[in-house]
Amino acid sequence: MDSVRQELLLAIHSSGRQAVIAVAGGGSLAISDLLIVPGASAFLLEARVPYSSPALTEWLGRAPEQSCSRETALAMSVVAYQRARQMSADSDLAIGVGCTAALVSDRPKRGEHRAWIATQTMNATRLVELSLSKGLRVRADEERLVADALLRLLSETCGLTSLPEVVLQEGDSLVCAGGVADPLLVDLVAGRRTSLWAVPIKALTETATPVSWQPEPPLKPAGLLAGSFNPLHDGHRELVRVAEQRLGGPVAFEMACVNVDKPPLDFLTIESRCRQFTERPVVLTHAPTFVLKSRLFPNTAFVVGIDTAERIVQPKYYGDEAEMIAALSEIRSQGGRFLVAGRLDRKSFHTLRELGLPPSLRDLFEEISEAEFRCDLSSTELRRRGS
Repeated sequence: MDSVRQELLLAIHSSGRQAVIAVAGGGSLAISDLLIVPGASAFLLEARVPYSSPALTEWLGRAPEQSCSRETALAMSVVAYQRARQMSADSDLAIGVGCTAALVSDRPKRGEHRAWIATQTMNATRLVELSLSKGLRVRADEERLVADALLRLLSETCGLTSLPEVVLQEGDSLVCAGGVADPLLVDLVAGRRTSLWAVPIKALTETATPVSWQPEPPLKPAGLLAGSFNPLHDGHRELVRVAEQRLGGPVAFEMACVNVDKPPLDFLTIESRCRQFTERPVVLTHAPTFVLKSRLFPNTAFVVGIDTAERIVQPKYYGDEAEMIAALSEIRSQGGRFLVAGRLDRKSFHTLRELGLPPSLRDLFEEISEAEFRCDLSSTELRRRGS
């Protein structure tokens, strides 16, 4: 190991930060580099290589749509950050690192050779996309380049001012994104704030801020359309319009930064999804369940699809039927209710009337008829087409 790299690794070890690193498909040389230099125990809490699909699914808590992707690297870094916070002597100094790569293999690859590398801290998300020219390097050389890019991003995340060079050749590219998040957004993700409004503003210049973060609501919504909006599409927009006609008041989009069955969202993903809302505000919450949403927004109708409504009345999501009844009774006591839109499933269009609701809960659910609203667009299908 040359003296320049050794000095860099010593600086990382001495940064005062502590990290959990997860790499899949490439980048493991960075872990080896960190361990070779004495003092690694001050910095590295854990290193994982979830290389197989089952291992990566276990790490994320769900199967990724693509193993090597921007979304997977970001989610890996958030899970790593959560683990680092649990193990670190000072959780404010914890770092999570996620890296997923598709490199030279023993069989030809149809796609590009690339790596996505992400870091997550208490107030920042950083992301690097490394694209490699195919046929230019053997596996070991591609591994070395991914490791160098990971160590550079890690150095930046640790606050080092002298960043190592990543040597690229013709046909390669290195694109960086992210940085420190707005303090209001940091407070929301940390749970110190329960809601935050992202209000679109008209961009006067190319560098104008696309959204304004506002702690107070710019409107009092009569209804909320909750979702992940990955991506936002015309079906969402039309459903809001129909719900506003039904409710006689404004309906806002709502997106939870924490989820029941997925890793929390990183800052970069939250910001990029909020930029989709160019015509109306979206409220971000720290409320993954409708009970929590009803406490934040009493006397509000929640606009949902039939698939969500079906999950709302399934006892397994609450523990048992008694807990499910208690949760929905609380929503009723808060003045909440559900407007339910139908959805195409395979070849049939399903509506609320097909859902076997318990008699004690029927007053909480109101159907939006197929004549009022039908849109067969699917965010999952749109993502599949895009990839």
